[in-house]
Amino acid sequence: MKGFALCLAAVFLMGNTAFAAEKTEKTAVPVHQIVVWDGTETKMPGYNIDGYTYFRLRDMAKMVSAYATNEMHYFDLQYQKETNSITIVRKKEKYQYVAENKTFDVGTENKKAYASSASVLLNDLDVTKIGLVEDGYVIDGYTFYRLRDITRLLGMDVGWCEEEKVTEVLSQPKKVYSNDPTLYRKPVIYLYPEKTMDVSVKLDYAGDLTVTYPTYDGGWQVTAQPDGTLTNHADGLEYSYLFWEGNGQLEVDFSEGFVVKGEDTAAFLQKTLSDMGLTPKEYNDFIVYWLPFMQENAYNLISFQQENYTEQAKLDIQPAPDSVLRVFMALRSLEKPIEVKPQEFQPFERNGFTVVEWGGTEVK
Repeated sequence: MKGFALCLAAVFLMGNTAFAAEKTEKTAVPVHQIVVWDGTETKMPGYNIDGYTYFRLRDMAKMVSAYATNEMHYFDLQYQKETNSITIVRKKEKYQYVAENKTFDVGTENKKAYASSASVLLNDLDVTKIGLVEDGYVIDGYTFYRLRDITRLLGMDVGWCEEEKVTEVLSQPKKVYSNDPTLYRKPVIYLYPEKTMDVSVKLDYAGDLTVTYPTYDGGWQVTAQPDGTLTNHADGLEYSYLFWEGNGQLEVDFSEGFVVKGEDTAAFLQKTLSDMGLTPKEYNDFIVYWLPFMQENAYNLISFQQENYTEQAKLDIQPAPDSVLRVFMALRSLEKPIEVKPQEFQPFERNGFTVVEWGGTEVK
């Protein structure tokens, strides 16, 4: 797949119980459109009408269940004859394709298409009335809709590659947020004062701390050395950094980032973390922890979170540091590569009392 632009030529469909709203006749040309679902290439039967491709809703539900890697987009269909409406029912179970015993195909002959009067509902909202889904067409008793309308309605990304005449659908949303807690894995905090000093570190975290080291008892009180060595006041022991993990909420933004082969992960992290401002010791600590979660994946989608992380996990450090670098990686395993806008970083300079933190989370 070479390009990923907003799709202008893909569309959707439903079953055989809707009616024509008017007798304005269109010519429907049969097509077998290549659609790539999260990296899996398929061919879908549909019709081209006035330059746009239309598919049946039930076929779309079947394809989402078969190929989308994110089950949050699975849906079922219900038709209400009394109101002439089609309801999209969100569910985590795969679509049960039992309405027909044979596989649908469009054949090779042009067909007559008529505008459909059926309404499409999502969560009791008539999405045709407010323009989120454009009107469909009835062909041989089946109702067809545009692919881009339905996939976007369900939170997926759809694009059109003009050069290859291929439609691509990504079921993994670029921003991921759910009510399920996010595991913040091993954020560690390094302290580098210009001279030996006592430092107080408090974490204002919008979640539940699951483990800390040394023990976090309303905050850490340490004596920090310029080389980063810490002596914890509570137990008198020496530490290399302050460590915590927790469960909380986090909106993960994958609109920018990197797609890296699992086997190339170590080299990628060495360079990228260095470019972001981590020292060899710091990025080696990072890699030693994260590499086992990443190197066996076919591909890794990696995006470093900024404000959305720091807003959820605020640091109160006294005396206040002169420079702070907080690196938090979001990771998602991929079976096949996708295209994503490369992420850019501002140069980081260590001036005066410097604080560095790194951590991450894995998004399923």
